[in-house]
Amino acid sequence: MKRETDEQWQALENLWREQPAAAPVPDEIRRRVRRQEWRMRIGAALEWLAAIALCTYAILFAATKWDTAGFFWALVVFALVAWAVSFSVANRRGLWCPPEESTQAYIDLALLRIDRNYRAIRFAWLLYAAELAIFAGWELLGKFGLIEPSFSFVSLNGLFTILAVTGLLGGWSLAVWLRSKREREIFGELQQKSENFL
Repeated sequence: MKRETDEQWQALENLWREQPAAAPVPDEIRRRVRRQEWRMRIGAALEWLAAIALCTYAILFAATKWDTAGFFWALVVFALVAWAVSFSVANRRGLWCPPEESTQAYIDLALLRIDRNYRAIRFAWLLYAAELAIFAGWELLGKFGLIEPSFSFVSLNGLFTILAVTGLLGGWSLAVWLRSKREREIFGELQQKSENFL
């Protein structure tokens, strides 16, 4: 029995020694992936702060109004915030650390993060379109006297707000898209170098 166990251990030891040694992850790749993670953490923190601020505003708005419109408005804000936060959490799932300590795993993680950035841009525009549709519907219901209008697209404040938010969202989208495009090129080159090195 002891001889069988010793032979099994020897076979496992031989198998383990036959495995190729993993090459260390180059510092440049590790540094760039950590920089992506740092930006992800800041983005997540800012998103949660914005969600808390919007929900607090909705609660205060509903508490000061105490009518159906105020309550409905708060529900709409909560629904949109919940949708955005759930997307954000799902979009970041599996992006925090590579599944293994290898150059290819780090590069794959970086490229997946870049793809998720593109997905976040598309979602942001979808959410913005949904918000504009809700505002338009709210204004339309207000025109028929079914609900108290609290926002008007045709007012100077309404048009300025829409233009400002569209400009900010467009600027953010362009910045993220350009950075992601540049990072994709850089990680493609790093992947090529690491393949040539191995």
